[in-house]
Amino acid sequence: MGELLTNRSDVLKAVFSQYDHHAKDELTPIQVQMLYGDLRMGSVSLPQVVAAMKYVCVTGSCVMSELYNLLQELDRRYFLLNDFRWEFSMLDRNQTDCISEDKARWMVQAVHGKYFSKRKWEYFVTHRPAPGSGVSFAEIEVMLCDIPNRMEVQDEQNEADKEREAKLRRQRLAEEEIEREKERLRKEREEQRRRKDEENKRLEGERIRKLNDDEERRKEEERIREEEELRRLKELEEKQRLERERRQKEEEELYKDVEKLARDAKEEEKNAKNEEDQRRLRHKRLRYDLKVAMKTRDTYKLKYTINEFKTEKVEDKDMDLIKAEKLLKEISCRDDLKRAMTHRELEELSRAIETVKKHGFEVELSKELLEANQLLTRLRRLERIRHEILQLKQSTVAEIRSYQSPPQVVHTVMTSTFLLLGHKEKETKIWKTVQALVGKTGKEGLKRRCIECKPDKINVTDAKRAQTLLEKYELDEIRDVSAGAATFYVWSITMIEELMDIIARKEEAAAAKQTEET
Repeated sequence: MGELLTNRSDVLKAVFSQYDHHAKDELTPIQVQMLYGDLRMGSVSLPQVVAAMKYVCVTGSCVMSELYNLLQELDRRYFLLNDFRWEFSMLDRNQTDCISEDKARWMVQAVHGKYFSKRKWEYFVTHRPAPGSGVSFAEIEVMLCDIPNRMEVQDEQNEADKEREAKLRRQRLAEEEIEREKERLRKEREEQRRRKDEENKRLEGERIRKLNDDEERRKEEERIREEEELRRLKELEEKQRLERERRQKEEEELYKDVEKLARDAKEEEKNAKNEEDQRRLRHKRLRYDLKVAMKTRDTYKLKYTINEFKTEKVEDKDMDLIKAEKLLKEISCRDDLKRAMTHRELEELSRAIETVKKHGFEVELSKELLEANQLLTRLRRLERIRHEILQLKQSTVAEIRSYQSPPQVVHTVMTSTFLLLGHKEKETKIWKTVQALVGKTGKEGLKRRCIECKPDKINVTDAKRAQTLLEKYELDEIRDVSAGAATFYVWSITMIEELMDIIARKEEAAAAKQTEET
């Protein structure tokens, strides 16, 4: 084996040197295309070479250590392109070497599957030299071969979320600007009206002075009286303002002990002598009860007090009824969100998050909303893994079973999988036992058991043992050996993470409960 590796290295060096005309120890995309064209009939296009070098090479050129991996990536694209050209020709029924944008989108979406990016496609369509015209194979060949991974899709989703948040922020700023403009126009109209009134008064005064001096004196006296009255009214208004401020301070001082005030109001209501006093004191008591309910944030007390407040048709002087209803809705949204997070059902959690946003409680429930969105991302990931298990071909599962002496990584992954499904580790030490478990069908079938498995039903000790077995492997390493084992590896890791998250949440809830009791 050592000799084989040395021979391959010598061949690569010889090939590299043959095309490195200027002895720069690096190959440009054009040189790589020429090299690959001598290896494969037809070669690949220069854009494909550039895309492959971008994926494999650290810089824009290829060095000796990167040549072997680059040739493998070009081979992947080369053979994919042969299949894609055939599929393209099937769509090109009129043999014009072009297909419609809709057909091109369908083809790219069929290749990329769930990782298809609408944003990238829209960018491609809008930046074409002639948007709306037929799409040639050369335009989409690189896109077909550049199949995005899950991380790219997640990054794109995060970017879309940021753009959406920025759009909402801009919208809010625009609405605030509109409100400011309305307020400015209103003040401007009032100022114009005031100036107009002053001008009318001046003209009227001149007319009166011209008509009669006596009338002028009378008007002057009247003006003086008006000024005096205005001064008196201003003084009265100032006194009323000071009185309101005094009362407000008194109320604030009184509301510090609102529970006691509510009890006193209830006692006064009991001691009332006539029906009118009872009604007045009952309204007073209801106002204090509503403030107490808001202070305690007790859901049952809020509902009961709001209903009683409305039934008695109490005048809402302090706007407490509106505040209480908003507070009740906020508490309800928070409870629904926490309940959905406890149930860990994807649809229920999505509805709860949408309800919070619909009622505008993003600021009040920001902490809960952040946790809910994080949980939603994990639940969607779990759902995607279950879907991948469901779509797993039986031939792929049969490949795992067909091993007589499997690679250690495959044996370890399947051991971890069956540990999470409830089997003992000693059962899976013998590969024939694993083969028998993989070969079962119906309710005992491996795919069905994985799909129906709930993270909270997994034994914690088994999960930690499975985590220890899997932590020394990487997904790419497993995928190179077996695609089926890679799928079960991802499923196992996801289930372990979900279980650990559930345990952490239970511990946090228990700690919070203990703190409250203390």
